[in-house]
Amino acid sequence: MSDRTVFVLDVSGSMSGAKCQTLQLETKRFIERISDGNSVGIVLFNERAWSVYALTRISNRETRDTIIATVPQMGSGSTDIRAGIIEGLAAFTRAGISTVGANIFLATDGEHVSGNLDYVGDVLPHLHLAQVRVVCLAIGVTANPQLERLATETRGRVYNLSRVGADSREMMARIMEAAMQEVITSKEMAEVVTISVVNEILTINDSTDTRDIPVPIDPDIGRNTQIQVRSEDIKSIELDITSPSGTIFSTTGGQVSKRLELKQCQLYMDESEPGVWSIRVSKQCEPAVKIHVIVESEATGAHAIEMKVFLIAPDADCPPTIACKLCKANDPIVGAMVTATVDRPNGSQTDLSLNNYNNEGYYYGYYTDYSGTGRYNVSVLATNDGYNTEWRGNFSEQFRRQIVADSFQVRDLQASQPPTGDHFQQLLLNNAFGNMRINGTLSGQAAGGTSSGAQPSGFSSTSTNVTMLSPQMRALRDKLSTNHYRTKLAINGSKLSKSEQAKILISITDFDRYLTSIRETSVEEINSYQRRLDDINSKINLAKNVN
Repeated sequence: MSDRTVFVLDVSGSMSGAKCQTLQLETKRFIERISDGNSVGIVLFNERAWSVYALTRISNRETRDTIIATVPQMGSGSTDIRAGIIEGLAAFTRAGISTVGANIFLATDGEHVSGNLDYVGDVLPHLHLAQVRVVCLAIGVTANPQLERLATETRGRVYNLSRVGADSREMMARIMEAAMQEVITSKEMAEVVTISVVNEILTINDSTDTRDIPVPIDPDIGRNTQIQVRSEDIKSIELDITSPSGTIFSTTGGQVSKRLELKQCQLYMDESEPGVWSIRVSKQCEPAVKIHVIVESEATGAHAIEMKVFLIAPDADCPPTIACKLCKANDPIVGAMVTATVDRPNGSQTDLSLNNYNNEGYYYGYYTDYSGTGRYNVSVLATNDGYNTEWRGNFSEQFRRQIVADSFQVRDLQASQPPTGDHFQQLLLNNAFGNMRINGTLSGQAAGGTSSGAQPSGFSSTSTNVTMLSPQMRALRDKLSTNHYRTKLAINGSKLSKSEQAKILISITDFDRYLTSIRETSVEEINSYQRRLDDINSKINLAKNVN
């Protein structure tokens, strides 16, 4: 990973308010986290572009504070993305630093409206000559649709924020952090694998004052463990973190730091004991509070369970492909529960179970639950499924892995049905998932046709146009999808016998096809599925009370 990055940030009028304020806060958090030795520069742009901080190697506290102070919380003017990129390249030149392998982090919420509208065609020759990669953060549904071309042509990625209101700051910060992680990694971090255990947005409802979060730290990780809880309401948040052996770390006791200027609480441990930790988050206020929970740790030995996420963009014959490889020492983890959560352009979320399995360790699915055209950002959660999860023929230890990935783009007409036959095998034969780094993501275009020596792919070459669900049915099915996911987690954490858990999970495998289908549905059909979940949850609660 490059340790030379110029942040090119949109400060046009449309960025004012929550978007600009959250970008400033997340930049501050990120500058605080990275190690000395990284070189960072800041360029701002609206209808023109200017450098506010020259590309400089971070070496002390003063440098960090100066960089943070240059990122504004307000915006004005129109948008010239070309000007921002050209100024970003100029920042490398003025610093006299090699651009080979360096990064530009481009954050924008608008259309390119100044000068040549084909700004990508203008800047690509300069970027190719400099060998600079561009990682894009598309903020909101109006962000320029050409960002995918810009990222793809420079081996970058596009991360997307659909929800950009003042009530979605934690969600915005989550995606912003993932995008920034993509472009800056210290030399120390480049030599080790940082495992993302938890990266999730949760809500503490107004009807309760606490939220308990179990966090499994498996025996293969536990070095340099960080537990962070972030919130816009951090003043009213208190943490009690309990280790598997019962040791308590808290904000009130001073073991967990609370930094109001970063709106976060944090516990750092050189070594953390294996087992299930508990994070209890308490709020001291009446209204509901959103929190962003992050748990990261490093491997303690040569091997740990690692997760790779792959996104293959849709084409006329195949919906977007979401895949995940789960392995340890290059041998697959078999029988895990893997779920992709997709943030849609209309601001809603849906879950897709990656319940197709390839014997090389890939879990995958095809996403067809479109809400319309636009960008869809993806995160993936993998957990063990009790005694059904194995590694090298033995039961796997309890584990959890969660990654915020990048996005794919859906245009007017996309395939509405998953492909048939050996489509996924063709992707493997065509090396669609090649050149991957551990714990990262790859976006690419799925290759069609037949590779040399391979059998033809089995999916039809005739595209079927998407039939959109009505907004009412979509909202009801989204709720059912969330309940289905929560029920599966409850099954695995219940006091039912392992054989009974397995039997129940098998009985609801038909949910996945229904929840990913784009055909029209009805209230009656949705209610019939919900009643099945209600019956299962009643059975789980009964077992809990009996025991």
